[in-house]
Amino acid sequence: MGSDKRIAVALALTPDPDLLPVVEGLVGGLAEQMGFPESQRLNLQQGVEQACRGLMVAAAGDGEGDLRLDFAGFADRLEVTVEDGGQSEQAVEADAYRLTQLLDRVSVEEIGEGHLRMTLTKYLSPVGS
Repeated sequence: MGSDKRIAVALALTPDPDLLPVVEGLVGGLAEQMGFPESQRLNLQQGVEQACRGLMVAAAGDGEGDLRLDFAGFADRLEVTVEDGGQSEQAVEADAYRLTQLLDRVSVEEIGEGHLRMTLTKYLSPVGS
């Protein structure tokens, strides 16, 4: 890929859906700074918000800890990594499939002890062009 990282931001949130506007604002601001067109920026915001909402519901329900979000902006894409406090991998994979309608790439990996990492990627230009 060879793209140098341009932006790096980390955020930890308690599993409170009232904090989702903070996430949306941060995603929107980063995407705007990187030059995403408005339609792509809105898809990115909506995709990240939906991923966080699903993980927050699970984290709040089982009393586990905070969500951790890492934002990495590259010359050609924005990657958002969300780590949860414990969630069913099948439920997350079903959400991931739906998120592919808004984002260019969605991956889910187990990182141990019932914790999952979801990586959400949106490219500045369509993949393959």
